Amino acid sequence: MRIRIHPTFIGLLVLYALLGLFLQSIVIFSLVILHELAHIVTARGYGIKVNSIELYPYGGTAVMEDTFEGKRKEEAAIAFAGPAFNLVLLFFIQILRWEGIVIGEWALEFARINFWLAAFNLLPILPLDGGRITRAFFAGTFGFVKTTKFLASLGKWVGGALVIIGFLLQAFGYYIYEPFMFVLLGVFIWFGSRKELANARIVFLKQLCRKKEQLLSKGLMHSSCISVRKNTPLGRIIDEFSTDKYSIVNVINNKDSIEKTLSETEVVQGMLERGLNHKVGDLS
Repeated sequence: MRIRIHPTFIGLLVLYALLGLFLQSIVIFSLVILHELAHIVTARGYGIKVNSIELYPYGGTAVMEDTFEGKRKEEAAIAFAGPAFNLVLLFFIQILRWEGIVIGEWALEFARINFWLAAFNLLPILPLDGGRITRAFFAGTFGFVKTTKFLASLGKWVGGALVIIGFLLQAFGYYIYEPFMFVLLGVFIWFGSRKELANARIVFLKQLCRKKEQLLSKGLMHSSCISVRKNTPLGRIIDEFSTDKYSIVNVINNKDSIEKTLSETEVVQGMLERGLNHKVGDLS
């Protein structure tokens, strides 16, 4: 497994060191690695191989060999492992501080960074851990793609807001590293959210292939039924599909009766052949 350090993460550590915050830079570097290792250990517990991790200022990203997004139980557990590890460390360091076993600025800084790593990563936006946990809970109800789009769009708004806050802090004369942190985190969240939006359907189609394999191997699968009008675009229907249930689509005509019933496979095949905007009523 390879560990890649993004240049901006190194830049952040150097900036902290230049500002006399060398202790904080070492603590951040160590805790971000441990945070990501918690994700990796959990992923391996589910039999998912991790090829590499890349460290960013807000945390890290593990590159998995298998596409685990859409496996709701696995995704929630893997995503929560990182923040949970930080919360456990925070709990223990606070106990040691209260008992007077450890004292000093380093202990306080250790507790503070663990708190912010956990709290920040639990925000319910993509690409953060909190967004993945939220998607795991709601994708079964609202569909994987639809939920991803909502959480990623929310992430873009939050990222933009952080950039604005950073510039406002600079305008009002706060220390330079505070605006820098807000701007840096905002930019990365914005681009990360944009990537999640772009990859939503690609990831989902991979999960559909996995789901088809499971259906063939097990011989059965729970299903969900969707009723749509004839003029509904295929892309909109696919956005409603779940990753853990096989979808049956009833096409409703103007007399409010079922004109035809399509399987999930037929809808996806129609989308691949004729495009996202093709009307479901025109599928033969």
